[in-house]
Amino acid sequence: MSQTATIVKPTKANIGIFTNPKHDLWISEAEPTVESVQKGDSLKPGEVTIAVKSTGICGSDVHFWHAGCIGPMIVEGDHILGHESAGQVIAVHPSVTTLKVGDRVAIEPNIICNECEPCLTGRYNGCERVEFLSTPPVPGLLRRYVNHPAAWCYKIGDMSYENGALLEPLSVALAGMQRSGIKLGDPVLVCGAGPIGLITLLCCQAAGACPIVITDIDEGRLKFAKEVCPSAITHKVERMSAEDSAKAIVASFGGIEPAVAMECTGVESSIASAIWATKFGGTVFVIGVGKNELNFPFMRCSTREIDLVFQYRYCNTWPRAIRLVENGVIDLSKLITHRFKIEDALEAFKTAADPKTGAIKAGTGQRPCSAPDWSIGGEDRGHSRSDRVFPLRTLARPMLRQSGAWSRMAARRFESTTTTKTAAETAKENAAKVSSKVSASASEYASKAQEGLSKVSSAAGPAIAGAAKGVASSLSKVGGRTATAVAFVEKQVPTVVYYSKVGAEVAKIVFRGQKMSPPSVETFQSYFQNVWKNPSSLLQSASQTAAKTAQQPASILARVQNVSRAQLVAGGVIFAECLGFFTVGEMIGRFKLIGYHGETAAAHH
Repeated sequence: MSQTATIVKPTKANIGIFTNPKHDLWISEAEPTVESVQKGDSLKPGEVTIAVKSTGICGSDVHFWHAGCIGPMIVEGDHILGHESAGQVIAVHPSVTTLKVGDRVAIEPNIICNECEPCLTGRYNGCERVEFLSTPPVPGLLRRYVNHPAAWCYKIGDMSYENGALLEPLSVALAGMQRSGIKLGDPVLVCGAGPIGLITLLCCQAAGACPIVITDIDEGRLKFAKEVCPSAITHKVERMSAEDSAKAIVASFGGIEPAVAMECTGVESSIASAIWATKFGGTVFVIGVGKNELNFPFMRCSTREIDLVFQYRYCNTWPRAIRLVENGVIDLSKLITHRFKIEDALEAFKTAADPKTGAIKAGTGQRPCSAPDWSIGGEDRGHSRSDRVFPLRTLARPMLRQSGAWSRMAARRFESTTTTKTAAETAKENAAKVSSKVSASASEYASKAQEGLSKVSSAAGPAIAGAAKGVASSLSKVGGRTATAVAFVEKQVPTVVYYSKVGAEVAKIVFRGQKMSPPSVETFQSYFQNVWKNPSSLLQSASQTAAKTAQQPASILARVQNVSRAQLVAGGVIFAECLGFFTVGEMIGRFKLIGYHGETAAAHH
């Protein structure tokens, strides 16, 4: 770095909060070192050094510690957490002209490529080469000192560092507000009273939405939401179907269907309820992050022309967020409850990860917490608290900030590569695999039969398999040979049902080819009754038939020569089935052999 750079020399060592693939959590020395900060030799062009004063601990930070990953973002080495920070500029590279030493700034925790289409069109949250701080492998902001591009540092004036750190979750809510298009007087539903839901609630109130209903499953969260926004209507979600839940939500609105639903949980049932509740032509805007795959009421969206919209992080929100806080439009201080020193960060994380921990709201006593958001920071406006840590309102923030950092991460961005699982999850998966094998086989056979044998009712197979599975489930508790025998029978049921249908269809082909009529039901009943009364008659009949066949070889050859085309084709189908090249269903259903044309279009409703 040039000798002309302006530097305020720090004295304390740079420390950070680390985790690793073993799920350890510890405090250790971090980069840049205090010596490097004092010399100013670690700054790159366009960068400044910031003494971090406040950093929020998001639910994603706790998840990286406990699970070691979030989807494709995997902790593969020693990794520094944290991405919600504000601090003071203590060193400036000579190329930087927008900031100076002593400026108080909030940090937008990303570095983009400035070359891809999303970057060039202003939607840089879609940059596939983004380096998002705290998302592996990019180190986070839970440090005393950090070097960061000046372009992503925003002056906050005399705003508190705590509010400066909270600009990051506020940006999440603002991104949703901008794209959802909420207007003055719109009835709005906010799903989830966690930190993002609460801030979204405040934004909806500031935007003039009314009435506003906020939902949650926790009564304590709803009580706090009412304190944050007294005009809001709170609705406790009960266990019921999504459609019934939607009716209850609309009832809380006084019979008004919401024009916009801001879904802040990412939970499947919550999204479904929001879709059922929203009015014709309305919008369900999903801010929360959930599983890789979710089910939702598609036809409800289709027939009601409901727009289902999603969000990934944010872009161009910090200046707007700063203005809202500076002018008192949004009061974030209500969300802050506790503060800790950076040296006590481990205790802060443990408290944040413990659902039973009580978080105290300043001046109002103790409150319940579920999945706390905390902040680590220091010297605030008008105070002299070196490296203090403060927890935010502990209300289960969705893990929204995920990154496709580095080019090697981009290809895995939307894959499910979660590798760390709890013992309970592993046991549940193993049990599911065992119990699903039979169901999978039954489904496979049923689908094949349905495709080619459309005249045969496909309800018999699943019904029998379901009944067998129910018996197996009941008897499996007894254990031993009985359960094993039942499981074997259950496994064979789909195959027996399928090939019974195959036999029936082949018989139809033969009878049609010979212009014959199948035997009547009475004939079958009489035959089986005789066999039942005298089983030996079956053996006698078989031996007599064999004797006659042996005495008439010429007759057999004559019959072979007179085999019809229908019989040859039927035999070929069965032979191919035995060889495994085709299934009878495919042969009959796809090639329409021997005048078999399946069901007509009118038969399919």
